[in-house]
Amino acid sequence: MTSVVRCWIKNLEHMREDTQNVSIIAVIIVKSQPRFFDGDEQQRGVLNMTLRDTVKDTINCTIWGTRESIMSTNENFRCGQVVNVVGARISQEDASVYRPKTSSSYVMILSDARGKIMQYIGTGENFSRLLHIPLKPQGLMLSLMDVNSKGELVSAEFVDLMVIVRMIRPLREIKTRMGKITHCREIIVMDRTFPGMLLTFWGKDDNERIDQWKPLETCLHLYDVKSDYSTYYRSVILTYCSRTVILDAVRGPEVDDLREFAANVPPIERFSFECNDLPCPDEIRNVMTIQQIQDRAEGYLMGNEEQFTAVIYATVVFDLDASNRRIVTERCPVCKQIVEGGCPEANCASVQFQMEATQRNLVAFEIFMSLTDHTGSLPYCRLMSSAAEKLLEMSPEDFLKLPPELRTQLKWQTILERCTVKVVVRKKSIYRPRMWIGIVECSVAAPEDVIRSIKVY
Repeated sequence: MTSVVRCWIKNLEHMREDTQNVSIIAVIIVKSQPRFFDGDEQQRGVLNMTLRDTVKDTINCTIWGTRESIMSTNENFRCGQVVNVVGARISQEDASVYRPKTSSSYVMILSDARGKIMQYIGTGENFSRLLHIPLKPQGLMLSLMDVNSKGELVSAEFVDLMVIVRMIRPLREIKTRMGKITHCREIIVMDRTFPGMLLTFWGKDDNERIDQWKPLETCLHLYDVKSDYSTYYRSVILTYCSRTVILDAVRGPEVDDLREFAANVPPIERFSFECNDLPCPDEIRNVMTIQQIQDRAEGYLMGNEEQFTAVIYATVVFDLDASNRRIVTERCPVCKQIVEGGCPEANCASVQFQMEATQRNLVAFEIFMSLTDHTGSLPYCRLMSSAAEKLLEMSPEDFLKLPPELRTQLKWQTILERCTVKVVVRKKSIYRPRMWIGIVECSVAAPEDVIRSIKVY
């Protein structure tokens, strides 16, 4: 008779290493990226999952097979799905650092020749509810401040955290030094103790799951997430790895408290041409060259400050008459997305309904400038909308009424002229993958001011 054993630790404790034909019903809480290698006759692969069938009991499951079967399994099963594992072989767990830690001392093994994994036919409510229960007590989890306090001393340490998503960046394609194409997804997470820490995902397998997360709403329980000090960001960062477990649907008072705290946290630079926290132009007096700005932001003069200001005497280049670029945008006042008329988001529509007609949408200039002096160039500097109105001497609404020939004439009044440009420079960080430069004032410079103030270096 085929032995059927539930994946409860009390049963697994009585198993022998040679136990055969084990079957369980459980929910997938981790699914790794498939790995492939060349076999004798065809390419083969392996896929690892971590299963949970009670509040306390988890076990790893390793699936071997041809490339086609592994790809099919990877596409057909996802985290949070209830499955039925039939006819698995049991082996002693080797305490691998490449798989999540589990309560079981065994690992289940499936292959093309033995055992299979199937979608569970039934409601599966008793198993799906496990996704709402943390794996470990809340008191055993660290805070982001605890992790960050070690600074440069942090090196490949694995920690347990409860955090909330603050910002999600789009998927990026990266070419490695060996010429291989890989993908990267970065999110910013926070808790009550720390405003933001970078969490990186490599590969595309978790992309669909991440797309379901909502900033300032989705709470993540991270188990054995890797923490390291990044010399690039000059801060501690987190990395999702093969031994990390993420639960994104846990319920409880701690989760509710964190969501309530996050509800009062402002979004991160969602509208880069309209910043209310920038210094007043009259307060910016420190004259610098472009080379000095680059050295202070990213080079040997870099300090610990997050931002600094400068006055640059530079020639400017920008576009006002290009047909393929937005110069003036209309944005929803709630979510800040570009819209044409009303915002399609239901929540935004209900808020806008309560606003006065003149406050329905935000209309602003969004102009990029390139600055050049005798030491170098700074491309993609953002001309703040208020500075653009002062430079062009008109509002965005009036600009939209101009015919193309008048827009061109307006551009040539300033382009390639030596200007006095007052900028705010924000260094790259976990919030910003590259240096951010905002122009708060721009005007054509008097020759005597340039001669008196311009620096050699």
